[in-house]
Amino acid sequence: MPFDLAVLTELVNNTVLKLKENKAHSEILRQELSSYLFESPDEDKYHQLRDIFEGYTKNGSAEKFYGKYYATVAVNSVTFFRGLTRNAATLLAVKVADSLLAYCNKVRSPRESSKELNTVLSDRDKSCIQYLGGYVLHNLHNKHRTKTSSESQQAMAILKAGKSETNDLSQNLISSVTRGGLWYITQPAQKIFCQTEYFFRESTSQVGLQKVDFPSIISKSISDSIIVSQYNIMLLEAELEPVNHISKSVLYSIIHLYVRVRSFSLAKDIIECHKIKVKKSKAKSLRKEISRSCDDQEQANGRQD
Repeated sequence: MPFDLAVLTELVNNTVLKLKENKAHSEILRQELSSYLFESPDEDKYHQLRDIFEGYTKNGSAEKFYGKYYATVAVNSVTFFRGLTRNAATLLAVKVADSLLAYCNKVRSPRESSKELNTVLSDRDKSCIQYLGGYVLHNLHNKHRTKTSSESQQAMAILKAGKSETNDLSQNLISSVTRGGLWYITQPAQKIFCQTEYFFRESTSQVGLQKVDFPSIISKSISDSIIVSQYNIMLLEAELEPVNHISKSVLYSIIHLYVRVRSFSLAKDIIECHKIKVKKSKAKSLRKEISRSCDDQEQANGRQD
């Protein structure tokens, strides 16, 4: 999938459509965007966008992508999105960045995209991750429900953006056990949790594991380009536009709770495996003891004969 003017136009138009429908933005901005028609940028600006796209597909650094994009496009938004006011053009530029990054991840090289764990997850694994992901988002959402601060309202908007509004029957485990209180989760949320699961397994796969390295797993997850791009899609879908420190805090909370609950599950599995081994060992020892007793008895009977 190449990056050309047709792709750029589609990304911008889809972003405009979402912004027009998002009531978190002022009525004035939404009215301005409703009548906006995107004009293809001149050749120089198109090449600047293409360079940003190609740079990311090579290095995979979301931080470098956003840094270069904001320095090139966002600060000059009115020249890239001609006909809009500064406020509307800047808002559109910021949201297009998230859409462009999501598109970039679809065209990553096989070497980079192989980092995603979806290719090695069984259907059972995916069902468990969906269930656990829904629990994480719902649990964090409930913690903010009793609070009226703007921070909590923004946090709930982000978390709810990860909830699927339709009952997704492909999420088998949730479908089979829910009584109406469990959350089905969206595709971006699923990808966030699947990629976090990759880092969790990577960190806990060594023999003789003594403890889970929470800081390392969380650090890798919140800076991972796949997770960042999927989280940005959630932010775009949120009913309220969160300030930067709230969005970062919510992402950290999501990853932290997933890793913590996943660690409890891992510990339980390790304990159960240990119990099974001990039980088998005792059964084996008992069989040996019984066999030895029988042999001794037969030898004693032989001597008596």
